[in-house]
Amino acid sequence: MKLDYGTQLSPYPIRLSIGTLIKPRLKDIADSTKGMSFEKFYYFEYLLKMNPEYFYQETKGDEGKKYWNSLSEQEQSKITLYSIVLKEESLLKSFLELFNFFFMESVVFKEGYFVLLNKSINDDSDIISEHEICGVISEETFSQILNVIQQICCIDEAEEVVEESKFKNKTAKKLFEKMRKAAKKEKSAKHNNNFVLPNIISAVSNMHPSINFINVWELTVFELIDSFNRLQANLIYDIDARRVSVWGDEKKTFDAALWYKNEYDKR
Repeated sequence: MKLDYGTQLSPYPIRLSIGTLIKPRLKDIADSTKGMSFEKFYYFEYLLKMNPEYFYQETKGDEGKKYWNSLSEQEQSKITLYSIVLKEESLLKSFLELFNFFFMESVVFKEGYFVLLNKSINDDSDIISEHEICGVISEETFSQILNVIQQICCIDEAEEVVEESKFKNKTAKKLFEKMRKAAKKEKSAKHNNNFVLPNIISAVSNMHPSINFINVWELTVFELIDSFNRLQANLIYDIDARRVSVWGDEKKTFDAALWYKNEYDKR
């Protein structure tokens, strides 16, 4: 499920069949009085990007690597993040905290499911009546919900699932897997401090004609990133326009429509 541009830009929550997803504003992310911070938000991003391979290879040390590498490709493919969450109590608590931050409803964990309630329940031992349940996150819907939250947070979308029939033979499939792993390693190795949220907040607040340090905190993450991308495009447009006004455009390379082009729907 890909969120359309209008839904992403809208400041309003997103109504799903199981509950209502909130688009946190920057002030919600930075509010330490409510137990949040940019560091915790980064941890939520880390959880949203997690997969079984990363869990065993990166978070479980040498023992985890040894276990993962001892499995066949078929065995590895059968392991889901949800099954790991059920076994790892600390991970389960982290995802429970994540869901309670992003969902308007109260989320509890009961009998192997994340249950969304239409009222706040503080004691996990409370009996939940049927009319209190808004929806349930199960193994079947877990990855879909994470993907929607990824989009809200402007995290790269989950890897495209390639059907078995797309590959002409096993060699082609193995080659694809190797290329994907190499790309993932290269991507994870790159960390650019220019693109952390506080720096983007500062850049947009100092460059934008109307967004400043007073009102920037009212923006959602998507609104901030969208403004940042537009500022970059407009800067290129201004430089090009100035060049053309002085030197002309003999090669017809100037794009007069650059400042309003829809880049979101091209992705």
